[in-house]
Amino acid sequence: MKIIISPSKTMDMQKNNYLIDKELLFHKEHKKVLASLKKLTKKELGKGLSIKENLLDKTYNDINSFSGASTSHAFPSYTGLVYKNLDKASYKEEEYSYITDYIRILDALYGVLEPGTLIKPYRLDMKAKIGLNLYKHWNIDQYFNGETIINLASTEFSSMLHIDMTNISFLQKKDNKYINQATYSKMARGKFLDYLIKNKITSVKKMKKFNSDNYQFNEPLSTEFNLVFTR
Repeated sequence: MKIIISPSKTMDMQKNNYLIDKELLFHKEHKKVLASLKKLTKKELGKGLSIKENLLDKTYNDINSFSGASTSHAFPSYTGLVYKNLDKASYKEEEYSYITDYIRILDALYGVLEPGTLIKPYRLDMKAKIGLNLYKHWNIDQYFNGETIINLASTEFSSMLHIDMTNISFLQKKDNKYINQATYSKMARGKFLDYLIKNKITSVKKMKKFNSDNYQFNEPLSTEFNLVFTR
């Protein structure tokens, strides 16, 4: 089993003593993306990533000082909404053993990241216009051959894969119908992942018992490959 999650645009570069340093899984492909980014002027980068001012300055500097930048572990370095809903402070060796074995991060610059993969500061999404079609560039299906895939990634990143997976959805009830609200879904994905980590869940059956924040498994709305939780 592998649980796929997305990276986040916000980062706080950190290392964790429970993680073993890992090298890139797709070094050659990563270098090609980085080379495409380095060819861009600051103006082109801003337009391609839809960023400006201080954020553009930082992103441009990160790219052009990439070779000399220090490295940190992937999993603890992301600070987006999904990651904020993980109780990281409570995780010890047993939790990080589960994280190392089962969690993989799909990424625009690196392809697939193990939790302990050493990465450098960057900002890049799959839809960025950098002179390279990232969806065509990343061919990562083979890495997951034979695995049961639990999808906790956003559509942007899970679309990197073209294989069967079990999707996890979180819906909110509004005006007598269930809808997907992005912010709440991100928070719920973090809490669900936290539940998996703390309870060392490795079966879909046990995943259905998740009931944090008033979410409950909704069997009528679910299918074999799409588990729906509602509140």
